[in-house]
Amino acid sequence: MWGHFGDRDRNPAGTYYRDSGQHVNYYWNMFDQVLIRPSLLDMFPSEGVEIVTHAGRIPLLTSTGVPNRRTGSDHLPLLFTLGN
Repeated sequence: MWGHFGDRDRNPAGTYYRDSGQHVNYYWNMFDQVLIRPSLLDMFPSEGVEIVTHAGRIPLLTSTGVPNRRTGSDHLPLLFTLGN
């Protein structure tokens, strides 16, 4: 999944954010993924997957740009399409 988002300039940088307060802290992680069989890879374009940041008019991110646990979850959902 990092391959689909690593070269994009859009936020957020992953689907899960954690500030552990440790010396080494990666903050954004990509735990949520789309798993498909190899024969369908040609139907899965790079721009065909996105991290969802709104549920209708409800923002899933806080004003600081991290997942809002109060209105959604600690993970952001993924939306993907298959097809040509």
